[in-house]
Amino acid sequence: MSTPLRVAVLGCGVVGSQVVRLIKENGADLAARIGAPIELAGVAVRRLDAPRDVELADNLITTDAAELVTRADVVVEVIGGIEPARTLILSALENGASVVTANKALLAEDGATLFEAAEKAGRDLYYEAAVAGAIPILR
Repeated sequence: MSTPLRVAVLGCGVVGSQVVRLIKENGADLAARIGAPIELAGVAVRRLDAPRDVELADNLITTDAAELVTRADVVVEVIGGIEPARTLILSALENGASVVTANKALLAEDGATLFEAAEKAGRDLYYEAAVAGAIPILR
């Protein structure tokens, strides 16, 4: 069996909870497409006690996003805003993770820095959801 692809999700609001749900519900299909099982490395949140639209095991939920991005292969950032999103994305890239973001504000303000960091790290930075929702037009 292949080494699992560890996915970390930053944020578990409306968008983040649905990303987690889709990973959980479609894990087998996604694994078949990429040739490796998908493992949810963790979900970073601001408040542990906030209500969520998805069930998460206690060992998957954390308020330590900075630590979480150091142990993932792919980081999905859906917290929005400039900081701490920029710092977390840069850290993820530096630690060898590829990143998917839906953060329009950050891409508009500092996209060049993020793409430079991704290139330097030899990792991917994807952002289609930040531009056109579920319409795959940028490839």
